[in-house]
Amino acid sequence: MNAQKLDWSDIPFVLAVCEAGSLSGAARQLGVNHSTVFRRIEGVETRLGVTLFERLSHGYVMTAAGEHFFQNGLQLRDGMNNIQRELGGQDLRLAGALTVTTTDSLLFCLAPVFSAFQRQYPDIELRLLSDTRPLDLMQRDADIALRPTNSPPEHWIGRSLSPLAYAAYAQKDFLDEVQSRPATEHRWIRLNDSLYQSPMSRITAKHKAESAPVTVSNSLMGVLELVRRGLGFGALPCYLGDACPDLVRIHNPEEKFGSSLWMLTHPDIRRSARVHAFFEFSTGRIREALKNI
Repeated sequence: MNAQKLDWSDIPFVLAVCEAGSLSGAARQLGVNHSTVFRRIEGVETRLGVTLFERLSHGYVMTAAGEHFFQNGLQLRDGMNNIQRELGGQDLRLAGALTVTTTDSLLFCLAPVFSAFQRQYPDIELRLLSDTRPLDLMQRDADIALRPTNSPPEHWIGRSLSPLAYAAYAQKDFLDEVQSRPATEHRWIRLNDSLYQSPMSRITAKHKAESAPVTVSNSLMGVLELVRRGLGFGALPCYLGDACPDLVRIHNPEEKFGSSLWMLTHPDIRRSARVHAFFEFSTGRIREALKNI
């Protein structure tokens, strides 16, 4: 006959008898009466179909089955005690590495959010990757991606955080200097984008005179700095250009050049405590940061 399923609540009664060597000693240890311990022990033996104790005049002595139960039961009790000690009543601090990839300009703009998250969770090792190359969350290049896009990959999950607008900017003194010159002499600072797919490249292509001189940077922050230095016009995200008081927007953003900022992760790790903590902590703060610029 197959043994019946053991009730977890019976284990402390068996362990108490093993340790005390008597029903009365176990009853005192557990804070119950003698008859309760007797019924629980009898019930365990019946369900398991074994005898755990020899009933002797001087007390209860473990059988071989009882010793086996005792050794394994101690491990279970120790495990439960560890869980209670380590988790019970504690506000556990999240720990481990969390890799977030984003663009150089968003890293610059959202640095206060990243800093606040790191202060809130000091045991998490926040790894920030500034990279514009296509990344593959399937290959775990990163845990979270913060990227401007109008079409996030279908196999990733996440949130749309904010619309992003783009426009061309110039430094104030530079703009005053070149306004009287023909457009063919207006230098443009262009992002290195051979396929002209980025909003900045498309805006540059629309507004730059065909034969106007060009300076190329492979970094959006490089474009920003050169425009701020008065070297030429440059297309920038509005969250970056509008934050610089010495820059002037030379046209209004056009909807066709806009995109959205997405926070994305791989489905397999969406329930990770670290990923969840970052999503919940940063979503509102990022929206607020971009709204206020």
